[in-house]
Amino acid sequence: MDKSNTHYGRMDKSIITLLVPNEKDIRNDIRNQVEKYFRQNEIMPPISFEALDNYAGMLIKMHCWDEKYRAFIMVCCGNSIWRTVVGAVPFNRRILLLPQCLKNMAHCKAELDELGLLCRECGKCSISGFLREAENLGYVALVTEGTTVTTKLIESGKVDAIIGVGCMEVLQKMFASVSKYSIPGIGIPLLTCGCQDTHADSEWIKEEIYHFRENENIRLLNLNHLRNKTSSIFEEKQLFRFFGPSQNKTQQIALESLLSGGQRLRPFLAVLTYEAFCKYPNSIILNRLALSVECFHKASLIHDDIEDNDDTRYGKETIHAQYGMAVAINAGDFLLGEGYRLIAESDLPTDIICNSIKVISQGHKNLTIGQGAELISIRDNIILSIDEMLNVFENKTAAAFKVSILLGATMGGADKNILDTLDRFCYNIGIAYQLKDDLQDFQGDKGDIEKRKFSVLLSLLYQRSSQLEKEQIQTAFETGNFHVIYELILQHNIQKETEILLNKYLKDAKLCLELIENMGLKLALHEILGKIFKDFL
Repeated sequence: MDKSNTHYGRMDKSIITLLVPNEKDIRNDIRNQVEKYFRQNEIMPPISFEALDNYAGMLIKMHCWDEKYRAFIMVCCGNSIWRTVVGAVPFNRRILLLPQCLKNMAHCKAELDELGLLCRECGKCSISGFLREAENLGYVALVTEGTTVTTKLIESGKVDAIIGVGCMEVLQKMFASVSKYSIPGIGIPLLTCGCQDTHADSEWIKEEIYHFRENENIRLLNLNHLRNKTSSIFEEKQLFRFFGPSQNKTQQIALESLLSGGQRLRPFLAVLTYEAFCKYPNSIILNRLALSVECFHKASLIHDDIEDNDDTRYGKETIHAQYGMAVAINAGDFLLGEGYRLIAESDLPTDIICNSIKVISQGHKNLTIGQGAELISIRDNIILSIDEMLNVFENKTAAAFKVSILLGATMGGADKNILDTLDRFCYNIGIAYQLKDDLQDFQGDKGDIEKRKFSVLLSLLYQRSSQLEKEQIQTAFETGNFHVIYELILQHNIQKETEILLNKYLKDAKLCLELIENMGLKLALHEILGKIFKDFL
């Protein structure tokens, strides 16, 4: 008889029983038939919970399997869809996660640390054997409980693939983390449930541990490695290689700006897409690409700080606060010129350089249109409609994503179809990113409305309000009575409406990723989405 009677809810509010077949023949039949189906009907990961549920339901009908094994079948479906990707990951880039409940409670002398069980390899349970085999292959192997450690490992960016053993309930929770960041993973359910002295299918675990098949079509991109590579470009010695020592004060101010703080997100995205499409990345071209993108970004920040009258940036005085407005404008213009020069002088075919400059110039044009609309609305105390606000987001934030991602892809040799898909992806993630920022600003200290007098929540509120309320909002906006606006946003539940809008753009961004066949880029962009929007996914 099956040991587990645990349940968990499905998206349609019905219940799936978390049962694992006791009979090995039944387990193997389900695994083999699922594997056969996905060999004949290849599905590109990542895969959603709903899709797994649908595949499981179809296979249950096809093979007349017991409905009570639906969750187990879903695990097998997920494994089959991910197996090719996991199999292409070198052993030393994988992590094996084992549950502490596999230990022999009566004889275990192991101690615990912050990561889990420190096995003494006494041989009284199966843990030591699994650990030894995995570590001999190069795995990082951990014996830990729950999903907290797993989530931390995933968020750290140090994991390329996970093989996890656990009860069905833990595997279901682990799927949520793995799915959010699209980390390739295989799940192996325990045969018995409970918190101690549980058992697992040793043959199945060993089969998954040893599975490796090199695949030249699957080249995963390690985000941590790419971030470090990007950061190393912005060291003083590296900058001097491409710009030379400062020969005048303008160049000195511009280089100071490039060396100042920031996440380097834009050059990182450009490096990511360049490496995703270029089979043999050229380090000099890659450096020029990253520096060019950062030149454009820092130029826009210098000009933004002047236009917004901000005196600090990254905890330091802004360029115009230090040197005056005219000098700051000039330094920003210098960076724009250097950005174009770096691309124009790259050792690439003329058509690629031409298309790259088109990407940059279109982004530059859109940015000024979006910034202009924002500045004029602030000057004239105009509350923009929601459509006007989203258009500003498209021209500013989405345009910045487009320059980074499309420029890297263009210089890496991506074709028009994938560039069109990435263009739509950037549109959706750019707007979602700004919606997230506005929500977080409002939920924090209400600084977005009070400091900039400019927020999507304000536009949504104005659109949803009665005529009397609109007059009240306009008066409060013009007189700086932001408490009134804040209370009305709460009263009309505008935060929730903004979250719904944000989720709509995130959903559309994910639909764009489904069209990408470059597995490395697809999974990397999914992981980036998961990390940027982890509070909303």
